[in-house]
Amino acid sequence: MRESSISTVLKERASFQPNDTAFTFIDYDKDWEGVPESLTWAELYRRSRNLAHELKSCTTTGDRAVILAPQGLEYIIAFLASLEAGVIAVPLSTPMAGHHDERVIAVLRDAEPTAIFTTSAIVDTVAPYAVAQGDGPVPMIFEVDTMDLDSRRKTSSKREAKPETAYLQ
Repeated sequence: MRESSISTVLKERASFQPNDTAFTFIDYDKDWEGVPESLTWAELYRRSRNLAHELKSCTTTGDRAVILAPQGLEYIIAFLASLEAGVIAVPLSTPMAGHHDERVIAVLRDAEPTAIFTTSAIVDTVAPYAVAQGDGPVPMIFEVDTMDLDSRRKTSSKREAKPETAYLQ
């Protein structure tokens, strides 16, 4: 029996069903009736792989990446990019604007992330939390929604060992 990872399944879906819808998010913040936003398997694979490539530039296997983004497709892309990059994802809900969120501070202190994923809508709320923890560096902030993740990039296809832990919750 062959083991499959989420990254492997995503690549297979992108290959065999590139134009099929992978995820649809209904955004009720834009309109009371909801505005559907969808990604195909090919788009999801390309964006998560490109974000993983960017993430690898500032991390090593087993580092942690905190996801402090609103619900939406960017959250999914960030999570899958973490898996692809061999980085341990730490998914969180967003901190409340204008409040000091002890929960977020405690998780950042414990996780010592090298990267934080967020969106342009809340980057000003998230940025104050991006401070060095312990001996670690100041985490790099990625605004997932502003990055060009659709352009073709040359990425390495060499197999790298992944950490046994996929995410911390």
